[in-house]
Amino acid sequence: MKRFPKLCKIATLLLCSILAFGGCGKDGGKVDSGSGKDAVSDTEQLMAYKDIRYLPQFTDTSGDYDAFGSVGISFSGDTFYLIKREFSGFAISGGQLIARNLDTEEETVLIDSTGSDERLVTAAPLEDGSIIALFGKDEVEYRLCGIDSSGNETFSRKYTDFPVIANVCQFAADSMGRSCLLAQGRLFLFDEQGRRLGEVSLEGRLGTRIACSGNGTIYLYEFEKSQMIPVDFEAARLGEASCTVPLSVLKAMAPAAGTDFLVSDMTTVYRFNCADGALTPLFDLQDSQILNATDIDTLGETEDGRIFLFSNNSEDTTEIAILTPTPVDECPVKKEVTIGTMNADSNLLESIAKFNRQNEECAVSILNYCVGGRSREDALTALKLDISIGKGPDICVLDEFDDPEELFPSGCFEDLTPWLDGSLQYKKEDFIPQALEIYTYDGALMAVPNYFYLKTIMGRPDMVGEGMGWNMDDVKEIIQSHPDVKVFGVNDAAYMMEVFMRNMMGTFVDFENGKATFDSPEYVELLDFVKSLSDGSAGNWQERALLSGQQITSFTDLQMIEAMLGGKYTCVGYPSPDRTPDCIICGRGAYAISAISQSKESAWKFIEWTFSAQENVTAGGMITRGGLPARTEVYEEELSAAMDTEVGNRGSVFIDRIYLEYQSTTQEEADLLASLIECASPEKSEERTILEIMNEEAAYVFDGSKSAEEVAEVTQNRVQLYLNEK
Repeated sequence: MKRFPKLCKIATLLLCSILAFGGCGKDGGKVDSGSGKDAVSDTEQLMAYKDIRYLPQFTDTSGDYDAFGSVGISFSGDTFYLIKREFSGFAISGGQLIARNLDTEEETVLIDSTGSDERLVTAAPLEDGSIIALFGKDEVEYRLCGIDSSGNETFSRKYTDFPVIANVCQFAADSMGRSCLLAQGRLFLFDEQGRRLGEVSLEGRLGTRIACSGNGTIYLYEFEKSQMIPVDFEAARLGEASCTVPLSVLKAMAPAAGTDFLVSDMTTVYRFNCADGALTPLFDLQDSQILNATDIDTLGETEDGRIFLFSNNSEDTTEIAILTPTPVDECPVKKEVTIGTMNADSNLLESIAKFNRQNEECAVSILNYCVGGRSREDALTALKLDISIGKGPDICVLDEFDDPEELFPSGCFEDLTPWLDGSLQYKKEDFIPQALEIYTYDGALMAVPNYFYLKTIMGRPDMVGEGMGWNMDDVKEIIQSHPDVKVFGVNDAAYMMEVFMRNMMGTFVDFENGKATFDSPEYVELLDFVKSLSDGSAGNWQERALLSGQQITSFTDLQMIEAMLGGKYTCVGYPSPDRTPDCIICGRGAYAISAISQSKESAWKFIEWTFSAQENVTAGGMITRGGLPARTEVYEEELSAAMDTEVGNRGSVFIDRIYLEYQSTTQEEADLLASLIECASPEKSEERTILEIMNEEAAYVFDGSKSAEEVAEVTQNRVQLYLNEK
């Protein structure tokens, strides 16, 4: 891959100028930000809740509670309430409401409709031991009834005007025994005797959960605005006193003593108070070895402060976890490795939880810089600050940086080459070379990605030919040969500039001598050319587009591309002056070790474990984690599985009015992927700042407010100033 001298952003140069310890010096947590004021890291304060850890005790209930047929509905006091149902083929009937004592594990069947013609849809236990239950019959008749603590029915009311209600619906009762059902975008309200109080349409709102708060009020969680909205039974409507939950996503909620709710996102469990919007972190799920926040079915708190979790993956596993709060200095002694993230993806979170379950010597603890709902922008600034002053985490997730290479020159990260050389499990040769190149800087390996994906340009052979590789003269000739066809469907000028400049930056910038020539006739011609292509109008790109920018994240993506293009395609790639075939390779699951980490061996142990923990996660041929494996052996195993013609149904998808049934990967597709990987190279991050300047100024040409000559002159001045200051 061709490499130009590194161009760091000005902001990064300011950060790196204060580094004094191998490029990342410690200085007590303060750093001159360049504004004349000291910037102080607040990470230690934000993570103070980690002084208390919630140690788990797990019970595998997969044999007791079928993952597909069971659903937890609530936890109250020391009792877990769960519905078990019967299956005959795909038909669901009957159902039992079971109460399970937390400590004795004794089970009591409170409702049993086994063998009846009614299906137990849902239920809500009340504090006095009574139950409100909803039954369904033939998907058209429903019955709401009350059952006292002795099992006697206290009321029964039939309703035939409900929508079809799924087995996993939302149902809650308040402290007065009134109940609320969330189904098909509507709330159905009932009094304490099961009489209908009214119906509330949620049109314009995406209500995903309802729950009774610790003070006895039912709230609806509105997903799009992340709001808790009280339910007003007297007026049969939603209340006015809504409050915002400052989380990017809410995965579970349950009533909590002393406040309103326990809530969780993908990493952390909090207490939340609706009156003042206070969000107080309790613990991180990964510290407590909880595998997947999305699988949390039921959340609750015992009277003595322990946390109850029931997890259900809806396929084959159910599990109960009882979490006991314990001061960190009383926890089992393990070497701790911190990993800094900003709302990490589910694959990383699950890897951390699995590692923590399996490893007796060390544990990985997440430092979520978005904890408490802090914005990604603020979190990224805080993480970069910690890195710059030597107070950062042991491991950084490079996927989450907009431009991780801006940190590489400062010496903040460990060169992983010696670690790979000394590994008893893996060597550089075990990974696809182009994937390693993504995070290689000046010969040093900053990270080893677990996965990668490719970006390329495609077109129909009758328009772009059948061979890979072309230059700008070829681009212009093909475009001129098809004057009525749009270039990229909706012709975004900024995107076309990025495509065309992928291999042309050296035409206008002499990086070695720090000289720009954007005031040249060639650049003026390029601006006018791109403007002539971009009319901003939409259309059916499958019929009218000449080219299509595509990402390839799995073996099945090639089949989808063929379906979208309506037939055969050519991966012509990004234009380059010498017509060298070219596509972009990007990494995922890339973890860097901090150069000042005191736990490098443990950090490497986790990174090395992620390589060995890679599994064939192909679902019917579709790789579900958004990338191809960077480890050669796993790549070949998954490719072999995808090509297996003996495999039956590989799944289907319906997208953009296209229905596609996935087939086995062909040898032709496998060869094409190999060719793309062979010619792939990373994006040239050293050019991004210049490209940003170019696009900022070029916008004036594209909107018609300035001429190409005027913009070329301003671009030249700005870029040259940048080069002079670097």
